[in-house]
Amino acid sequence: MKMKTVSTGLSILIILVIASCSKEKASPSLADSNGVLLAGAKGASKSWKLASISESVNGGTAQTVTPSTGIPACEADNIFQFSNNATQSYSDTEGATSCTAGDPATIESGSWAFTADGKNLVIDGNVFVTAAQFQSSAEPFLGYFILAEGQPLSVSQLTATALSVSYVYVDNSVSPANNYFVTLAFTAN
Repeated sequence: MKMKTVSTGLSILIILVIASCSKEKASPSLADSNGVLLAGAKGASKSWKLASISESVNGGTAQTVTPSTGIPACEADNIFQFSNNATQSYSDTEGATSCTAGDPATIESGSWAFTADGKNLVIDGNVFVTAAQFQSSAEPFLGYFILAEGQPLSVSQLTATALSVSYVYVDNSVSPANNYFVTLAFTAN
């Protein structure tokens, strides 16, 4: 009888070991998966460049501009870098050209995170542009490039090579206020 008990116990133990080895790892959350698409694997960084800006005002027809149809070269070459490190750092820096002499090389920097559902990208950071740089008529698009506005960016597309985010900007400087719906499309650099 003891041999049968030992044999049964050993069989149960073997089954438990096999079952525990065959369990699949839990799949990563959408926020984690999107983080890898945005910034690369843990410890890596990924850079993006602006491909287009679409804007509609108060629900009107969206107008789109690209580097070849209206985004100044000094803005189109800016580099948006996301790092998949412990602080999930983010920076927006001048590219090869600067619109205004003396512009700071770093336009904004901070950290990034996805909401748990992976649908919104939140950037918490500091903006380093000068008042002259921000108001310069040579830089009409600079305001669109500041991602650290404190509001979540709705992610409409994120692949290894393409990123599209949208947000609403309310201009209260006019009456009635204008509501701008802005979509920024990026390509991996």
